[in-house]
Amino acid sequence: MKICIVSPHLDDALLSCGILMQRHVAASNEVFVLNIFTAGTNAANRRTEEQNAMAKAGAAVFFLDELDAPDRNPVYWANEKLFFGALDDVPADYISKVENRLHDFFAEHKIDLAYFPLGAGNHIDHRITYTAGLRIKDTPVKFYEDRPYILWPGVLQGRMNQIGSNAVLPVITAEAMRAGLGGYHYLKHFVPEGAYQQECLPLYFQALNQPSSNTLHAASETLVATEAELKHLYDCLAMYESQMGFIYPDYETFVKDSLAYEQATSGQRVYAERSWTLSPALLSA
Repeated sequence: MKICIVSPHLDDALLSCGILMQRHVAASNEVFVLNIFTAGTNAANRRTEEQNAMAKAGAAVFFLDELDAPDRNPVYWANEKLFFGALDDVPADYISKVENRLHDFFAEHKIDLAYFPLGAGNHIDHRITYTAGLRIKDTPVKFYEDRPYILWPGVLQGRMNQIGSNAVLPVITAEAMRAGLGGYHYLKHFVPEGAYQQECLPLYFQALNQPSSNTLHAASETLVATEAELKHLYDCLAMYESQMGFIYPDYETFVKDSLAYEQATSGQRVYAERSWTLSPALLSA
């Protein structure tokens, strides 16, 4: 079996699907990681990190070398636009271009199953990738939860509302979401205090409180990691030296933040990795 994890940036696949990758490698399945937005600032260094991490993880790595959003369009220099800019502002032919490149890659490599990001966290490149994934018809597609974004309880719920999913998730209030800001290391850097919080917290809350259209049926699959799998995953993640200081600076933080998230959402102190199958919901008469 050949699976492909489609990664918007250099590290998203391993951050979000590190246990999934290990399970497929252990089953002697071929794992491909296809990185899309891999050209731009610090690209050469990050590409080397990706190659080293994937070599340790046992996956074959590929690069489409599309420009990262801030290098593609200066409007994305502003975090508010990078994370909450309208997808409609992205040229339709650009999304079609990405979709066609993905389609060609899957056909060339005879991919049996592809994994795409849900776009949780709202980064514009993740949302472009999600949209392209929805359009893929010749290859079965599942959608993974974007880490570290989902560690902040409420982010996943807001994204499921945005895409019109009927996923059954724990109820998170805006007050609980605000209170959770101090609970995860990555939020110090991804949702910093000051102007960014003042501008963007209302937008996160808006997504959280937005009613879902329930036009997509969502069914999840969960993998619960073993301690050995977690240690191997962090050894691979540590290869991303330019990024891990902002996300998981050490193994203890990696475990603490991951278990705290799952405890807050499911009541279990485990590392759980989820993927979702999305299909049109059947409307009752």
